[in-house]
Amino acid sequence: MMTMPSASASTELWQDAIEEGTDPSFSSEPFSSDQGPVSKYAKSNTPPAKAKVVDSGVPTSTAADNPRPSRKFDIAEAWRNRDMPLSNRIYRHKKLLAAFAFVCVVVSMGVLIASLKKVPSTQMGVQYNIHKKQLEDATKSGGLFIGPPGFKFIKFPSTFITANFFDRTCVSNDGLLITFSVMFQYQMTASNVYPTIIKYRNFEKWAPIVEQAGLSSIHHSCAEFMVTEFQNKRGVIQSTMLDNLKLKLEGNETSVEEGVNAVTVSLQLTYVHLPEQYNRAVAEKQAAEEDIALAIAQRKQETTKANTELLKAKEESRKIEDTAKNEAEVLLIETKLKAVAETLVSFFYYLSVTNFDSSVSLTPSWLDS
Repeated sequence: MMTMPSASASTELWQDAIEEGTDPSFSSEPFSSDQGPVSKYAKSNTPPAKAKVVDSGVPTSTAADNPRPSRKFDIAEAWRNRDMPLSNRIYRHKKLLAAFAFVCVVVSMGVLIASLKKVPSTQMGVQYNIHKKQLEDATKSGGLFIGPPGFKFIKFPSTFITANFFDRTCVSNDGLLITFSVMFQYQMTASNVYPTIIKYRNFEKWAPIVEQAGLSSIHHSCAEFMVTEFQNKRGVIQSTMLDNLKLKLEGNETSVEEGVNAVTVSLQLTYVHLPEQYNRAVAEKQAAEEDIALAIAQRKQETTKANTELLKAKEESRKIEDTAKNEAEVLLIETKLKAVAETLVSFFYYLSVTNFDSSVSLTPSWLDS
């Protein structure tokens, strides 16, 4: 029957093994104590005691038989592995190697994934090394790209970007407040990406600046027109807003405008609302103008009626005058004929009562004339 070693013998054995560089837990030589020999795989919950090695004719393993690096073992680690077989130790080493290989694969995959970045077909970007703080000047779009681990793309949309402004207020040239809604489209080009990043850093900081610059140009366009022109010249106002927007976003080499590295596409003036007081004044003016127009039309109508009556009266007067003239001429002719007839009657009567004198002319003097 096996007995446990004494505390003094076990402690002495462990101290000798540490000094020689060997592991007493895996020694093939049994040891004994005052109570007898003890198996090399015996377990005890008590601290190791000093033991005396018994010569049993079996060769013991020494540091020369199991060469190990000359180091001092950790007592706690040696105590934990005191009863582990060699096959278990090999299995544990294999598990550690497998775990190490798995970690290496995972790290490699992570590095590879961190070295690949995708740029969608609707965007374009410039590669930025976050470790070296370096920015490339080449713009890339629509693909999968490789770079240093942890790099990123500073991206901008390659499609049209729409800015909407609803119920905004501007001041007309005559000082009245105009409420309007407008929308415009702009675009980033590949040649403008790098200078935009240098100047504005990224899209999130660049887009609000573009929108505010566009809104400023629209306000300046409002100040060029009178309030009445917003009713009948909306097409001209929209064209002027578009021209000022292009100048503000794209800049001009001949002027002081630098632009904001954006290309203007189009602009739509979707809504215009004039002040209520102005609308009332315009309504009242239109009503007054309609009343005036109605009065003028009525005046023209009455004048036409009067002229018609006048023409009728003139025509009647002319008819009466013509009738009177005709009657007068008839009477005059009748009177002349009666006078001639009476003269002839008197003449022939005179001839009948007096002697005919051949020397006397038979033609009345008034007939000669």
